[in-house]
Amino acid sequence: MSAPQRVENPPSEARADTTRTLVVPEWLAITGWAVLVGILAVLLLLYWNGAPYSPDSWRYYELSQTLGGDFFRFSSRHSYQSTEPYAMGCGPLWPVLIGVTAALTRLGAQAGLVAAVGCVLATAATLSALGRRIGVRGLGPIVAVGLLGFPPFLDEVLSARTFPLAVLLLSLLLLALVATDRRPALAWPAAGAAAGGLVLTRPDTLLAISLLAALLIIARRRDWRWFVPAGLVFAIVLVPWAIYGLTHFDTPFPADNRIVAAAVPQLHASHVVDVDQVPTYLDDPLGWLARLARNVPGAVLETVKGLVLAPTVVATAAAGLLLLRRWRLRGAPRWLLLCLAAVAAFTVQVTFSELSTGYLARRYLGLVVLLVLLLAIVLLRRTPMPAALTRPRTGLAVGVLLLMLPAGWAIGYQLVRVPPQPESLTGGAVEQELRRCQNGTTLTIDPATEMTRHSALTGRQTAKFPENFADLSVAQRRDWIATYRIGQLYLPPLPANAEPDAVRRNWEPLLLLAAAARVTPDPCATTGQLYQVSLR
Repeated sequence: MSAPQRVENPPSEARADTTRTLVVPEWLAITGWAVLVGILAVLLLLYWNGAPYSPDSWRYYELSQTLGGDFFRFSSRHSYQSTEPYAMGCGPLWPVLIGVTAALTRLGAQAGLVAAVGCVLATAATLSALGRRIGVRGLGPIVAVGLLGFPPFLDEVLSARTFPLAVLLLSLLLLALVATDRRPALAWPAAGAAAGGLVLTRPDTLLAISLLAALLIIARRRDWRWFVPAGLVFAIVLVPWAIYGLTHFDTPFPADNRIVAAAVPQLHASHVVDVDQVPTYLDDPLGWLARLARNVPGAVLETVKGLVLAPTVVATAAAGLLLLRRWRLRGAPRWLLLCLAAVAAFTVQVTFSELSTGYLARRYLGLVVLLVLLLAIVLLRRTPMPAALTRPRTGLAVGVLLLMLPAGWAIGYQLVRVPPQPESLTGGAVEQELRRCQNGTTLTIDPATEMTRHSALTGRQTAKFPENFADLSVAQRRDWIATYRIGQLYLPPLPANAEPDAVRRNWEPLLLLAAAARVTPDPCATTGQLYQVSLR
């Protein structure tokens, strides 16, 4: 038998009319695991050959194939801030995990999907361990199912991008921090390792980790000595990546979004710019702040859209926040203060990341949604309530709702809005045509998914058509063509009912290239349209 665990209670629990908490049946934890595994199994079955992979998905898969070789050397270029053929647009940990998964399972492109599903299950197991420490049975699968009810996160899982691993590492960080009361000698270094892994997965989380560390130092001044080993482990974890950055880019923290975040004008990673000539916040702080302010309406709109698409998350969060009013922060248990500090740190980080880069995407809310769901579900289980609300039937109903509603929403929404795409992992006729017609030069395609998939599957050199190509002079366009050896342009086929704007965007690269180089049709292509590009 395990030793009895101490469960901290707030002072308000001593009141006579609020001495009980929600009663949840013990078998609900097993049911939670069954529901979680069932959802993931259904999704794997449906999307195994039709996962909605994005350009980032294929980029991670391509980089995963560099393990044991020329690490992080890429064939698919999407950033023009350096001519080095090495990636600087993402952290290394997720591609490494995909590569390890592929080696162990002998899978191809599906290795990323398997790794993402494995991260969700590992997150549930980690949060279950956290739940046992704070007196909440079955916490892990309930939070994991609730997180799948947030469609942008579910899309991250099915498209094999970074957030499933980031969520796992954040869960490990929380578990380690909660464990510092009992085993500080092991827990603090573990927290440093988890924090370092999170930054190596999502480099933008460095700000959140720094803010969380500052809040913890303020709140736990007596434990300041333990922050030293945690910081040392954190630094050691980042050392290999710092060496990689110094070797290829003369910076210990390579990231192609650095100049995008620091620039006064709104930039994109795929813009062709002279980095040394771009004005930054150091040159014009007011202009930089004005650009951030212009991104506020778009960020708010995307957040609202994300909430509208996740009614189960909103309902759970609202219930938890209402219960938070029954707790006194002074004298509150450490797990509550830790969760609140993490919510604050990661909310600041995601807000700054979106406003500074202008990349307004709901998926960036994934870590905040995890923390809010975790806090809300723990509060539902731990907050003292009137006796009338703590009957077993009430606990059963709450548990069933927390599992079934997100599960139904996750599968239903995904199948309706993002159904399986039968040729998404093979490329179909377009990919076969690109292989048949290649001529040894660099290929440029405007739709980035076709481009990155072709490079990931064949290793051929490709280049994303620059976002600001229309703003470049003829000389700059010719320089881009010469620097990256652009020799072919491919225009994928459009559906018969394509919108006029889509038709215009499809033809725009041809018109812009034709103004700077010789562009001639290549009869090799029959599905799409292929053109030879030459500066002669």
